[in-house]
Parts: sequence; C-alpha cells; structure tokens
Amino acid sequence: MSSTRIAQRLLLSAASVAMLSACQTGREQETAVKPELAHSYLADKPAELKKHFFVTLTQGQRNQVLNDMRLGLAAVEMGNDKLAEQLLDEALGNIETIYVNNENAAKARELFTKELVKDFKGEPYERAMAYYYRGLLYLKAGDYDNARASFKGGFIQDSFADEEQNQADFGLMPFLQGWASRCRGNNVTADEDFKDFKGIKPDFPPPDAKDNTLVLIETGSAPVKYSATDPNSAKPRYLKYRRASATETARIRFTDLVDAPQPVKKGAKAAPPPPKAVDRTVETRLLEDVFYQASTRGGREFDSVLAGKAQFKQGANVVGDVAMTGAMVAAAVAMNSSNAGTQRDSAAAAGIMLLMALAAKAAAEAAEPDADVRYWDNLPDRVHAVTLPLPTSVNSLSVDFMAADGTVLRTREASVTRAGPCAISWVRGESAIPANPRAPASTNSAGMFAPVVIPPLPAPTPAPEAKPAAEAAGDQPKS
Repeated sequence: MSSTRIAQRLLLSAASVAMLSACQTGREQETAVKPELAHSYLADKPAELKKHFFVTLTQGQRNQVLNDMRLGLAAVEMGNDKLAEQLLDEALGNIETIYVNNENAAKARELFTKELVKDFKGEPYERAMAYYYRGLLYLKAGDYDNARASFKGGFIQDSFADEEQNQADFGLMPFLQGWASRCRGNNVTADEDFKDFKGIKPDFPPPDAKDNTLVLIETGSAPVKYSATDPNSAKPRYLKYRRASATETARIRFTDLVDAPQPVKKGAKAAPPPPKAVDRTVETRLLEDVFYQASTRGGREFDSVLAGKAQFKQGANVVGDVAMTGAMVAAAVAMNSSNAGTQRDSAAAAGIMLLMALAAKAAAEAAEPDADVRYWDNLPDRVHAVTLPLPTSVNSLSVDFMAADGTVLRTREASVTRAGPCAISWVRGESAIPANPRAPASTNSAGMFAPVVIPPLPAPTPAPEAKPAAEAAGDQPKS
C-alpha cells in the first residue's frame, strides 16, 4: 500500500476519533431473559418482590449491588432473614472487591472508570448502610462477634471515596460496635468503642449498665441524588444531594407489669395481688442522619462530587486534542508531498500521533465525569435509638412517628427479638418495599417506568397421539 493511501486512511481515522470523542455513552438497556430461567430464579422469591427480582435479572451485573441492597433491606422488613442475609452478603462481597484497604483494591479505585457505565458499588454512606443492615441481622441472631465486625466494616467504608480516603465519622457504627461488644460480655472493647463514638457524638448517652434492649427506629426517605451541569458545558457532570423528608421524631410505648405492694395483714398470709400494668413512654434520640452522611466527607460538607475528575478530563483532552491536530497535519503533509521520503516519514509521524491521541482521548473518556445518579432509594433519612432495661414480659412496642411539632403522624408495632443476653427491636416509619421495581436511574428514562412483565412459560409440546388399541394390535408381527 502506498504512503499516500496510508496517509488518507490515517486522516480518515483521525477524523473518526475526533467525532467519536464527542459522543456520550448511554445507559445500558435491560436485556431479555428466557422465561424458563426467569421462572426458575423467581420460584422461591416472595410474591411482593417477584417483579423486583425479575428486574435484577434483566439489569445484570451493572446494577447487581444496587438491587441486592434494595431487596436485602426489603427482606429485612418482611422478616425473611435468610433471603436478606443472602442478598446483603452478595452485595458486600462485590463491594469488597473494590473498597477494602489493600493495594489491589486501591488500584481498582483509580479514576479510569467512566461514571455512567460502571458497575454500581454505591457511595460511602450506601456501602456503610449495607454493613449496618447485615450487622442488625447478626444482632438479631445473637452472633455478636460478627455483628461487631460488620459494623466495623461499615465504619471503614465511610472513609472510602473514589478519589481519596477521608476521616470516618459515621457515629451509628461505633455505637453499635460497642453494643455488640457489651452483649458479647467484652466490656473492655465496648468501652473503647463507646469512647470512639463519644468523639463523634458527644451528646448521645451511652447505654446504662442495666440496659438489655436496643431499639432502632428509622424515619423518612433516602437522600436523593441528582446531577448538576458544568457551567462551561451542558453535560450533567456533578453529583449533588437533597433531603427528601421533613424532620420526624419517634417515641416508644409499652405496658410493663410490676409487682403490686404486698398488704400487711395479721394472721394467715393472703395470696399476693396480681402484677399491676403500668403504661410507659420513652423518647428516642437521633443517632444518625443519613442525609448528613451522604452530603459530607469526613464531616465536611461539599457542594458536589466529581470536580476533581472534571479537571483531570480537561487536561487529558488537551493532550488528545494536540496529538489529534498533529496527526491530521502530518497526514495532510504525507498526502500532498511528491517526495517519497517525506510521505513515508510524515505517514509514520501521523500514525504515532494518532495513537497518542487515541490513548489521551481514552483516558479522558474514562474519567468523563458524567454524574452517576443511581441510588439506594429505600434507605431512611434518619436513625433514632434508645437503650433500656426491658422486662422479658414485653414482646412488642408501639412506636409513634411524630412531626417536628409533636403531631403523631403514624403508629407502628415493633416486635422485640431476644437472642443471648440482649434484645433488639427495629422498625421503620415508611415501607422498605420499593414502589418501583427499578432503582432510580438504573436504566434509560424511557424504561424507568415501563411495566415489568414476567414472560409466561411456553406451552408444553403436546405428546404424540396414541394409536387406537385395535390398530396397535394389528401392527404386531404375526408369530
């Protein structure tokens, strides 16, 4: 092939790269799933969540962690602990391929991952909350060692961001670490955990020595992620948060049975009077603000995420643009020169600069800061808590969810689960079953609210008709 022909092809390639670099990769589409596979996968799933699990199949690995988180939390609320454990363990396993404190994971967290198309692993607060719910299941089962380890894992996740590590300040986690240590009988470790907690939330009281029950109450809706455009372009580059719920508080009510005073009588002892029912009301306190955790890094509020990547992309694009221009100029020189040596040298230079341009543009595209606004939408806004010495006769609590002015908005019943020396009660003000089977921004805008239709199984192939008995007998060979 002549140098001129090579130069012509290089010029065309350079122009193509320039055009492609202006294109934006869209969100992945949901894929079709064979009916047989779908029905086999959904066979043991709760009826209320079958459409949600079907979406998990159609969205695949890109949203696997997000869907596991959403459905794991829904299963916790439904009391399906086995399913919740399975889903949360799967989510945490995927998270820990990227967000653990070792060299290989650090390399995986480098910036060369395009925000819009990467597999969802969650922001620091989302990953921390996945560990929180897994820890609650361990507490419920009386597995205090694994509960503490899970809460510790959540605290560590709070420090990880894509670009850097920050000072963890997720006070919910060390408080629960201390509670798990205390229930385990390890008071030395518990004291250390509560000391760490006090450094974050000095106004929240630690458990009293007589307290045997932890009550956790979740209010409000998840922080909402949204994108904001760069002032210098129309691209949705920056990730921001807004609070989705008004402030709510909570209190618990229960009926306690106390021994009535013994009457003093002369003569024979009378039968003791029956225990007296006493209604008790206990106020809870705010233990964690999930929106605060979403909208801060290490306790510092930020305006938006991804500004660092925007600066990086700009620099990489400058390198790519310069190399692209050089490739086009060199290719043009090769085409227009009548000197064979000049053609050859210019074509070679064009090829080298084109490769440089491709590499720089690929780097810029990898760091393209399109905002990833997928989010865990059935998280709460706030977590309230109280510890108290609850009699074993109390197996349920009435929980009043109240507006900021004290107006009761709704009342929920919360069961008390006892395992080992401690009990736990957990309740939410809003349902954890997502209204939309699809997580926000988990597919393109046209598909977000499309009906979820589970395909029916194909009709079985009819068996061949049996021959009449007389005909069948006539077919037998004669002896």
